Amino acid sequence: MFNPGVIRQLAKDHYQTFMKLQAVEKRLKARFADMDEVVDALILSVTSGEPLLLVGPPGTGKSRLIRAFCGLTGLLDEDDPGAKENGDYFEYLLTPFTEPGELFGFYDISAAMEKKELVRMEKGMMQHAKVVYLDEVFNGSSAILNSLLAFMNERVFHDRNRRVGVALQCLFAATNHVPESPELRAIFDRFLLRCHLWNAIAKPKAIEQLLHKGWRETYSHHPKTEIFHDLFKRLEVFRLHIKKFTDSQLLIMAEKNTFFYKGLAQHVEAARSYELSEMSNRRLVKMIHVMLIHRVYQAACSGEFKHRKDIELGADQLALLPRYFLDREDEAVERQMVTAAHEVS
Repeated sequence: MFNPGVIRQLAKDHYQTFMKLQAVEKRLKARFADMDEVVDALILSVTSGEPLLLVGPPGTGKSRLIRAFCGLTGLLDEDDPGAKENGDYFEYLLTPFTEPGELFGFYDISAAMEKKELVRMEKGMMQHAKVVYLDEVFNGSSAILNSLLAFMNERVFHDRNRRVGVALQCLFAATNHVPESPELRAIFDRFLLRCHLWNAIAKPKAIEQLLHKGWRETYSHHPKTEIFHDLFKRLEVFRLHIKKFTDSQLLIMAEKNTFFYKGLAQHVEAARSYELSEMSNRRLVKMIHVMLIHRVYQAACSGEFKHRKDIELGADQLALLPRYFLDREDEAVERQMVTAAHEVS
């Protein structure tokens, strides 16, 4: 589908970056019980820059996981989140009464009277953060959600008549349930990656694992191990490298790898037929971007790029569609789609 040699080159050039990212992934999986798939979704979101929506009931560890990731990347002190101000991380719980000023900064009235112009008190606010986490995102008012659309899509904040660029590199959000109203579905659709979380099943092994890891996570201090401060800068360079290869016509869609197109078409047809997702054109294009990044990450972490010249997208990438890109869950259909992906390959 893409030039296989370029995929290999990306894996080779950014090998050290992906080793750091894999270390973060392993530490998160070691700390949280039965959350491997959620951690995988988080890693995809961070690497691609695409927003991630975590869907699940209260108490399933959504917020704790995001804070743990931010602790590992040096954005906050997990044991004392208020120990120092760090404008690179912004977290907020939205309610129907949340005002835009709570996210973007209120206007300084005294400064406005003195300078005769509106000035925001924007230090530490959302537009300056690299990582943003919005809890109960669909509870926000229409004014909040409209601002969020531009924030997510264009990486800008519309401040009256100005378009202000934001520092955002990855956006996480959480909700207890998927919205059904048309006005909220527009926001929901902008979250390319979706991942569901559930409470632990009532089985002895699952309960044992939850209590073992949950106890340490809740009641112990987190060891001051290696902090990956430069991870976001490295990932930004990686994404710019993808744009550079694309601009130079080295990373383009090819007519080869027909099995992948066939498998993808089957997945899209199944998603639409079972009304699990409309699979819009926009979603398909962005989805392929994430699949490409997943393949590069996979090739780098496994060392595959060291002994294979040609690396192509395959069944593992097709299997991402039922895992993270659907609007609704249907376990039976999802299993069929994963099985079909491997049969096609």
